Amino acid sequence: MKTIILLISAFTFLIQPTNTNNEMGMYYYLIPDRETNCKDDFPSRLSYFFEQVGGYDEYATVSQLEDQLQIELSLFQNTYNDDYSSFEFMEEMGNIENAEKEFIKHKEKTKITTESILNVLLEFQKKLNIDKDFYKKLNFNDNNNLPQDMKILYPPRIDYYSNGNFLKDINSLIKVIQCYKQNGVEYVRLGYA
Repeated sequence: MKTIILLISAFTFLIQPTNTNNEMGMYYYLIPDRETNCKDDFPSRLSYFFEQVGGYDEYATVSQLEDQLQIELSLFQNTYNDDYSSFEFMEEMGNIENAEKEFIKHKEKTKITTESILNVLLEFQKKLNIDKDFYKKLNFNDNNNLPQDMKILYPPRIDYYSNGNFLKDINSLIKVIQCYKQNGVEYVRLGYA
């Protein structure tokens, strides 16, 4: 299963994001089930927050906050890959038996209802507002209380969590999802490229 996820992730570079800022890197983007006039940007700094799991696992800031705030954010790791050829490649490599079936399952699995993503974001927003000092409890690789061999496991410290921009980006994403909901969008997918 890890091989399938790794290969799917490896082929996501073929998807073009709707985020048109000039920053380098990989970003999440939203794919609603229908066209709307809603602003559909996924904040790039929030992308960095959610994508850390791939490099830092349980030491990622998102993982630390899940534990600290007792919230489940794994829905943001459920990214969509629309490149059928990557499934064909996995079939050729013997990692899956049937590319067509796996692609259909993947398309279904990556549908996230507008209601569920909105509920998770609202709960996250609420918990961040209650625990306004959440960022003081996070570990980063400059934490002198960590053993030297552990520091490399943690992400670098950034002001994003303490300067209010993190919560602003959560609020911005909530507004996008609320707009989708008001415009009849039943589900979204999270692209990552």
